[in-house]
Amino acid sequence: MSVRNYQKFYKPLHARHSADFGRCIYCGCESARQDYIPPIKFIHDWRDGNCEADFISVPACNECTDLLKDENNSTLQARQSVLKTKLADKYRKAIRVFNHWNIEEIEEMDAAFQISLKGGMRLGKETLTRIGFPGFDYEVDGSFTRAAAPQQEVFTVFDQEFDSFREALAFASNAYQIKKSRLSQLYFDNDESFDRAIEVFHGLVEGNQ
Repeated sequence: MSVRNYQKFYKPLHARHSADFGRCIYCGCESARQDYIPPIKFIHDWRDGNCEADFISVPACNECTDLLKDENNSTLQARQSVLKTKLADKYRKAIRVFNHWNIEEIEEMDAAFQISLKGGMRLGKETLTRIGFPGFDYEVDGSFTRAAAPQQEVFTVFDQEFDSFREALAFASNAYQIKKSRLSQLYFDNDESFDRAIEVFHGLVEGNQ
């Protein structure tokens, strides 16, 4: 299937502000190509099915385009959501390193281990920034759309509030004397609740005494 034969069905999306020119609509990195919504390989699913679809082309980086190439999404919002999940899955280990370690702890390791962990921390931090990218204000065929305001997730440890999972994990680990790796696992095993994770941990400890 030739892309050129189908480009006429798509209207280009353009950033409204110069600061966003050349940025990937999905993650904020430098754009390298156009991503088509819905993908051209699935165009007949949407043109022949009388279903709602955006039919736009958007600036995207190579990685985001590749991650989404087999996803049959018809709207920008749906495609953004899928991309964030795929980034989180691809870089799960790096995100874990960023959340579980700090520079002071890493500098106590031997040189080779430091290089590996610091690289993981940088990649994890970058990935979380990309996942949190809200997009930008754009124009399609004279119609303007504002980017959704980024949603600030709040993590709570009983009566304490934190802006990131990393900060909440570090506090809870120190305050309740639970290893970060163990606490993190309990958090996800208990409805993503630090309160329940801590209660379960101490219940297990008491049960073993």
